[in-house]
Amino acid sequence: MNFPIERTRPGYGSTHSEGILGRHFPNIHGGEAIHFDYVYTGGLFNNARGGVQTRRASSYAGVFDFGMSFDTEKLGLWKNGTFYVHSLFSHGPNVSRFVGDYQGVEVFAYEVPAQVSEYWYEHRFFGNELSVKMGKQDAGADFFYLESTGDFINNSATCVPGTNIPTAPDNVWGVSGLLNLTEKLHARVGIFDAKGNANKFWMSESGDVYSAYQIEYHHDLYGYLPGFVYAGAWYDSSKTDLLTDPGRTGAGNYGYNVGFEQMVYRRHVCDKEDYRGMTIFFQYSGNKRDRNELKNFWGLGMNWLGLFEHRPDDVFGLGMFVARFSNGYRNQEELRFGEERAYEIYYKMQLTDNIAIQPVFQYVVHPSGSYRNSFVPGLVFQLVF
Repeated sequence: MNFPIERTRPGYGSTHSEGILGRHFPNIHGGEAIHFDYVYTGGLFNNARGGVQTRRASSYAGVFDFGMSFDTEKLGLWKNGTFYVHSLFSHGPNVSRFVGDYQGVEVFAYEVPAQVSEYWYEHRFFGNELSVKMGKQDAGADFFYLESTGDFINNSATCVPGTNIPTAPDNVWGVSGLLNLTEKLHARVGIFDAKGNANKFWMSESGDVYSAYQIEYHHDLYGYLPGFVYAGAWYDSSKTDLLTDPGRTGAGNYGYNVGFEQMVYRRHVCDKEDYRGMTIFFQYSGNKRDRNELKNFWGLGMNWLGLFEHRPDDVFGLGMFVARFSNGYRNQEELRFGEERAYEIYYKMQLTDNIAIQPVFQYVVHPSGSYRNSFVPGLVFQLVF
């Protein structure tokens, strides 16, 4: 896709491909055959109003990501193959403990030990018309995800709640494939272990399966405004507690998702390499209500790359994300309100090619359907080594 934000792990937004180590120490950083990525993301947040508590309600959390990709052809092995290994090292508590929100106001505060979070092999067939990926992977990076949401900090922006999709830090073993039906129309299918666990290096051995299906369409409105539309569904074979009948379980859980992102303004339409402008997005999900805490979710918003002429790499964004609780879950938890709404506004300043600072403000209405409205300011920074 031609959006300026590259597809990365959800929640980390766009990064520059060449880091500090790659520029100054190319011999140890790796070349075309082996590529390394080192990214540190940290954030300081405070629950300034409402929620669970406001006294001593500040927290700092961070995560260091280390990725290695291996091109089999450039290594002199075979064509069309890529090996990938990713590790993460997280630290610090999540400010959500003070907010009490359901959706999660701090996407990268994993609160898990160091782990090898991904290791997979991908092979491309028939001139890249079909690609198949096998191994431990982040399903949320390929399914039900919009690139234009990548710089948002609220978890619901980059990982649609209610889908139960295995995603970071609880990545899982699985097999996924992408088929190019036409130049613009593509189909994705994935079959994964349904029991994600950040502490699990191998499969869960539960026998439960999570499957995801997605049809996606890439287009260019008027020939110069890129857009993306998807429709998907998921099925989880696990036994689930029936919220409408306490004490009983039911096998099989499912839901559906739709979403789109569309560039609506482009500063320089004749420059194919310049993607400064405004992009809007929307996502909706629904599921089987007697087995899920949410009956549906929807989110919408926009981002603007290069809002100011003299700051071409900065990104401004605002969004609203609404999680609506199912009646069974609301009655079981005795919730006062039927939904939680989260509003977010941020401005990501790209200070150098490798350093970004991002002030962010979130306002959460009815956290978890029970608490007072919460105001959460924060400051996030990212270093690409």
